[in-house]
Amino acid sequence: MATSPKKAAPASLLHDEPHALLPETSAPVTQETVQETVQAETAKAFEAPMAAAKEVGGNVRALVEKSIVDSRARFAQAKSVAEETSAAVEASYGAAREGVIAFNVKTIEAIKSDADANFELFKSLAAAKSVSELVTLQTEFARKRFEDASSRSKELAELARKVADSAVAPFKAHVAKTFKVAV
Repeated sequence: MATSPKKAAPASLLHDEPHALLPETSAPVTQETVQETVQAETAKAFEAPMAAAKEVGGNVRALVEKSIVDSRARFAQAKSVAEETSAAVEASYGAAREGVIAFNVKTIEAIKSDADANFELFKSLAAAKSVSELVTLQTEFARKRFEDASSRSKELAELARKVADSAVAPFKAHVAKTFKVAV
C-alpha cells in the first residue's frame, strides 16, 4: 500500500500568532483589529443561518396567525348555528306549550259538558213518571253522549295533529335551512 503524501498546511496557518489569519494589509496588527476581524467573520458565519431562522420563524408565525383566524371563523360559525338551533328549540317549545294549553282547555270543556249532561240526565230521571220514560231518557242520553264523544275525539285528534305540526315546524325549517333543502 502506497501512502499518498500529506499536503502541507498553508504557511499562514502554521503560525502561532493571532494575526496570521488576518488579511495582509499595511496597517499594523493590534489586539483591536484582531477582535474586529474575528467579530466580523463570526457575524458573517451566523448571518445565513440567522436569516434562515428568521424566515422559518416568519413562516411559523404566519401559519399560527392563519390558524387563529380560521379557528375564530369556525367558532363564529358554530356559535351562529347554536344560536339558530336554540331559537328553533325555543320556538318549538313555545308552539308546543300553546298547543298543549289549547288541548287542555278543549278537554276541560268536554269534561264540563259531560258533567252538565249527567246532571241534566239525573234531573230528567228524577222527574220521569214511568219506567218506559226512564228507559227512553237513558237511551237518548247514551246516544247523545256517544255522538258528542265521537265528534270531540275527532276535534281533539285534529287539534293534536295541529299542535304536533306547529311544534315540529321550527325544527323542520331549521333543518331545511341548515341542509339547504326545500321543505
